Amino acid sequence: MLKISGLTKMFGAYRALNVGNIDIPRAQITGIIGPNGAGKTTLFNTIGGALRPNAGTVLLDGGDVTGLSPHRLAAKGLIRTFQISRDLSALTILENLLVARPGQLGEGVVSALFARRKIRA
Repeated sequence: MLKISGLTKMFGAYRALNVGNIDIPRAQITGIIGPNGAGKTTLFNTIGGALRPNAGTVLLDGGDVTGLSPHRLAAKGLIRTFQISRDLSALTILENLLVARPGQLGEGVVSALFARRKIRA
């Protein structure tokens, strides 16, 4: 479960983010909607570790992950994706596979070659 409480992010005197409480159960798809400038990207960047909040908490499965860096969050299973996903065209196919998060089934070289049944399941 992802639980967000009292999350705020300030840029100087401008409050870009002011979230009360959000609870997202595991395996639930949740959308965030709002007009341009409403703070959606700031929310994702703050949850995902690209920005540090000024106040509030982010809990993942009951553990406090507030302000952790993106790579530490990824190790805990919280990964930020972007709207446009694509390969890294300057890299070879093998190099693209090697960039994947360790332990993510189907995204590594060995599992892509030898764990097809697990991936399909």
